Amino acid sequence: MKRQLTKLLSLAGVSVKSQKQLENTLILEVESKSKKAICPRCHKSSSRLHQNHYSLIKDIPWGETEVFLRVNRRQFKCEKCSKPFSEELDFVKKRQKYTNRYAQNITEQVVKSDLKSVAKRNNLTESEVESMINQMSEIVLPINLKNLKRLGIDEISLVKGQGKFIVVLVDLDTGKLMGLIDERKSKTIKEYLKSWGEEILNQIEEVSIDLYKMYKTVVEKMCPKAVITADRFHVTKILHQELNQARIDQ
Repeated sequence: MKRQLTKLLSLAGVSVKSQKQLENTLILEVESKSKKAICPRCHKSSSRLHQNHYSLIKDIPWGETEVFLRVNRRQFKCEKCSKPFSEELDFVKKRQKYTNRYAQNITEQVVKSDLKSVAKRNNLTESEVESMINQMSEIVLPINLKNLKRLGIDEISLVKGQGKFIVVLVDLDTGKLMGLIDERKSKTIKEYLKSWGEEILNQIEEVSIDLYKMYKTVVEKMCPKAVITADRFHVTKILHQELNQARIDQ
């Protein structure tokens, strides 16, 4: 059973030790498979276990079942400098209450919806969702750009009316998140796209943007072979506004 749960959990290098079911909530006790950890001071490997530290963090749900991980972030004692240290875990930051992939899942929901709706749907506060989006903009996402042909550029407004935006890059064919940029500035977006390399930028055939002029300027510079199209949702919004104003005038 533990082996099956470990496979279902699908977190690299992590094994499930036990489980507990509480109505629609599943709690899995997990631990790193590695018997050693690297000391952050002297960078030497140590297998000398000092003590266990458990914390409860939220992971992506399994269907309708809410999933929490009771994570053992073990503390080791360095065999060289004799000082205790906590192991690093790839799937969750220290003192974080949710896994990195849960933050990515929430961010992808916001891209397809809006911050307020996603917060309500997942029983989170808007500030928690904002924190997850900011976190995802700071880390490198595991993305495959090889087949990217149609790119969408949009933004998430984190604080309404305060001009605080996260720029969102999406593969229009797959709907997958390609990247997040933590400020809506021409120079920053150009630098991010440049990091993809000329080969990837030259293979992009279409870029869909909203009607913000700066995006058009950036795309013309960075993706010279791409056709630029207007995001249909923004066009529809403008049409509705114009029709509504015409109705009011009449």
